[in-house]
Amino acid sequence: MRRACLLVSCAGLVACSTGSDGSVQPAQAEVLPRGSTILVTLPGGGIVVEEEGRLLAFDPRDTEREPSVVGPATEVGEVHAAVPFDGATLILAEGGTFILRDGSWVASPLAGSLDGPILDAELLPTPTGRGAGDLWIATASSLYRVRDGVAERLAIEEDLSAAELAIAQRPEGPALWVRLSDRVLEIWRDRTGVMRTAALVLETTPTAIGGDAASVGWLEIDGRLHSIGADRRLVDRGVTVARLLTSSLSRESWVIDADGAVWLHADGRLLRAADLMLDPSGVMAVAADGSLYVSGATIVRYAPRHFARVLGAADGSLLVTPQTFIIESEGTPVLEATIDGSAVEVSAETGVLELDPVALGEGSHELVVRFTYDDGTLPVIDRRTFEVITDATWTEDIAPLQEASCASCHGPEGAAVTRLGTRAEWQTQIEFIVRNVEQGRMPLGRAPLSARDVALIQAWEIGGFAE
Repeated sequence: MRRACLLVSCAGLVACSTGSDGSVQPAQAEVLPRGSTILVTLPGGGIVVEEEGRLLAFDPRDTEREPSVVGPATEVGEVHAAVPFDGATLILAEGGTFILRDGSWVASPLAGSLDGPILDAELLPTPTGRGAGDLWIATASSLYRVRDGVAERLAIEEDLSAAELAIAQRPEGPALWVRLSDRVLEIWRDRTGVMRTAALVLETTPTAIGGDAASVGWLEIDGRLHSIGADRRLVDRGVTVARLLTSSLSRESWVIDADGAVWLHADGRLLRAADLMLDPSGVMAVAADGSLYVSGATIVRYAPRHFARVLGAADGSLLVTPQTFIIESEGTPVLEATIDGSAVEVSAETGVLELDPVALGEGSHELVVRFTYDDGTLPVIDRRTFEVITDATWTEDIAPLQEASCASCHGPEGAAVTRLGTRAEWQTQIEFIVRNVEQGRMPLGRAPLSARDVALIQAWEIGGFAE
């Protein structure tokens, strides 16, 4: 790998040049063997395409299942974004806003709050990564922030007729980029929660911008690919740009250069996609898993990695009882699994990995499963961190939870018939409590307890209701 760095300060940014980091051989697959046009890739891994005036949704990883019709394609036009929204997917398109829920495509009233057709849209995550974040929408004349279903127009008196949005990263957290005709605006929340706006200081206005889930901001400047991370370094990646393809849902980004050669940015490296040439004017989209989809006589998927995953306790879980993890993968990869750096056995026949929290012991642990293929694709690495607690107590763990989530109804002054104000009352009603919090019926009228809080209650029970 060659690197040449020119340390030139540019109002807080540092210009740097870098070369290629090697190559990758994407796995190529025909996922829809007929002429269709990609409209949008969905957060959950599905795709919506237009075919003969119909909108079809399908999972490209399940080619045996026929696409389902979700609605007519009338007046949808170019799709700019698809974001998770209230248990569904909000589709923002040239022809309006739509909701895809349970296989149905319906119009959303959000478009009625805007002053014109949508040009671009992005979901800006919260600084902590928790919660829904803010949805930003650009029309030809306005920039809107959507919170709690209400569209608020920002007082930015600019020409937005060719505006482009992207998500990048600042030291304080994620930021929204707004590309205008003469500059790029950054909008972010500082460490006190106050919204800030400033111009990104560049010697030349970019002709295209993009951003990915790996917190990298991408710019086309003077026909060349540049990147900016949270360290605020402006890096010339040494590649010409004919097409920049990014998604705020994907950690991977794709670039087609002036010769039609394809480049992939993954795991912090810029890789040449071996033996792959594409027409940059084609209809393409990047999916949440980093795959590139290309429309033509068929829809083709170019995947940097094979489909492989670990099913089991979610990242950040609290483990109380023995946990089974199921390993799923395409083909026959070399499989390696470790817990806290030590190898653990995975059943070759069933693809099952068993973890016993008692054997692991108290504290935090990390499970790493690595899938390696010999066909030039990148390895798949699935990490899970979790915590084991075997000594939960009423005083330290359960009483604070009871006070915060249960006391208003089940305490001495509460209206509920069932009293749950003391350790003895919790012991007597433990099956009732666990069943109701697991199913989300309690706390009544409030957000359900987190999976960790539910597991904490179970750990207290298993540990013998320690004082």
